[in-house]
Amino acid sequence: MTMMLSKKSIEYNFSRIFALIFGITLYLATTAVFAQPAQRLLLSGDIIAQTQQLSARKQLDVINSINSQRSTDAKSLIDSLEQQHAQQPLANIDALRLTLLRCVNLLEFGEFNQAITLAKQGEIKARQFKYDTARPYFMQCQAAAHQSLGNTLQEQQLTEEALRLAKRYSEKQAIVNSLFLNSSQNTSLENYNQSIEDLRLALAIFDEAQAQFQDWYLVPKSYLLSEITNVFFSMGDLEEALHFAELAYNDPSTFGKLNFAFAINLARINMAQKDKAQVLYYLNKAKTENSKNTSEKDFAIGNALLASIHLYVGDYDIAEQLAHSSINLLTKYQEPLYVMRIKRTLAKVYFAQHKDIQALSLLNEIIEQATELKQFSDLEEFNQIISQYYAEQNQFESAYQFQVQRFDAAKQAAAKLNNAHFMQFKARIAAQSEVSTAPEKPASNINQNLTITALIILLLSVGLVLFLARRPQRLNADTQEENQQQRIDHMLSNAKQGQYQLSLLLININHINLEDIPFMIPRLKLTLREQDQLFRHNTDELIIILPHTSSMGAARVVTQIERVLSEWKTGIKVNIGMASLQQLDNFDVLVKKAVINQLNKIKLQETPPNDEH
Repeated sequence: MTMMLSKKSIEYNFSRIFALIFGITLYLATTAVFAQPAQRLLLSGDIIAQTQQLSARKQLDVINSINSQRSTDAKSLIDSLEQQHAQQPLANIDALRLTLLRCVNLLEFGEFNQAITLAKQGEIKARQFKYDTARPYFMQCQAAAHQSLGNTLQEQQLTEEALRLAKRYSEKQAIVNSLFLNSSQNTSLENYNQSIEDLRLALAIFDEAQAQFQDWYLVPKSYLLSEITNVFFSMGDLEEALHFAELAYNDPSTFGKLNFAFAINLARINMAQKDKAQVLYYLNKAKTENSKNTSEKDFAIGNALLASIHLYVGDYDIAEQLAHSSINLLTKYQEPLYVMRIKRTLAKVYFAQHKDIQALSLLNEIIEQATELKQFSDLEEFNQIISQYYAEQNQFESAYQFQVQRFDAAKQAAAKLNNAHFMQFKARIAAQSEVSTAPEKPASNINQNLTITALIILLLSVGLVLFLARRPQRLNADTQEENQQQRIDHMLSNAKQGQYQLSLLLININHINLEDIPFMIPRLKLTLREQDQLFRHNTDELIIILPHTSSMGAARVVTQIERVLSEWKTGIKVNIGMASLQQLDNFDVLVKKAVINQLNKIKLQETPPNDEH
């Protein structure tokens, strides 16, 4: 009997231990889910009153979840917590997160210089409190502010450094944020292949980032989907743009201001597809959302966007009224770029209303303003609008004059883009040089001085090499680019004349360290045949031309290349774009096909099996 009781006791205790372990596991697995504020709270009409009843830490979670969607409510909650902190100090980690969320909130209201100052202060506090894991988040806030101010080099250097620290500290939320910032930069620089690779990685780890033990700040998932929409739209792939725009619009993180923004996106994509019924549907959705806007500045920007869509559907009087309202408000907020672009819409409205003199006067005014602000892309478009008007009036001399001005603006816009590419490359060089050359423990003052001297020499050498190798419109770089392009064109021409198959592969090398590339390229060449050619397309991409190769043959080469790349990109799936030559294709068309192929592969990875699109 005693033995039986002991056995039962053991079994009972084992069951209790098992139940305890199971309970802890279940708790840990679900804590991250339940830590997220309930959707009904985020959509509540009295969110401020309800949130203020929660603990400070849970209030911070709510602010994080509504900062982009309900910025005014987030600001009120931040103000309240700061007052509470002044009377009864919060824990250091909560105070630090409050500062970070204030920084993000300042970005939402266009207070970029204040955000930069606060982000610098926040990073100093993070060092003082020994919370180095918070530093990349403050760098990202600075980078986003610099991006809005047009300070390209500062933005790119901060983004690179933030990503480096995020990886070092395994901060998944910071990694996602940095990848999103990188993708926005690359889309604006027309590096679509690199942009989509960043977004793919961000989406791949998003769920892990959301479940991170210590929350700091995480961009909404709908931002990532919307940026993919932007990439496809910029490339002219409207079907894919529409697919991802609908995913963004229906994502749970889309509410408040984002409902308006993504409805506008869908209206504009349907405008490009000439689907007027869908344009009207999303126009009405956007109008309803904009009417709820409590921020005067956001309301003014919303009116500007609505004006452009009303112009498309033929509501000229409404478009004129909205444009004037927007111009008046944004002039008050001293937003010259916004005002300039709204006046462009207003000029188009005037043309539609046959008020040609007013339209031309307005266009000449903003051409002068764009010239002063060095906004060459805008300048190119403004000159094109006037040139087209004069051509339709059979005033060809005037049309030609503005067309010449348009081409000059396009040339300057291209030069500005090339300079931005160079600054991006320079930022990556600086970030990687800092990591590889910084000594961990200086042995002595002599060694430290030698290290500094060597570093200066290295940076000067790198600067000289970059200057000679990357200087646009100069001797060696120009000659090499020209020779490379001639070789590529010659290979395509031979394939067409000989009527044989040719394939092109596009490989992104953005996530490979610069110092590894000289070793990686020879390894890639060993996988190719003698007639195959590998070219450096730009700082972040390689092109491989495969003569006498069908799409099936190219797929086999891709498999071989992936094995080589895995030696340098462990754990990262590389999507290699592939395209086959058709008789009417040129090199640019082939590259575009390869990028679209790459994006389609990513779409297949991200689309759920039961997705109807």
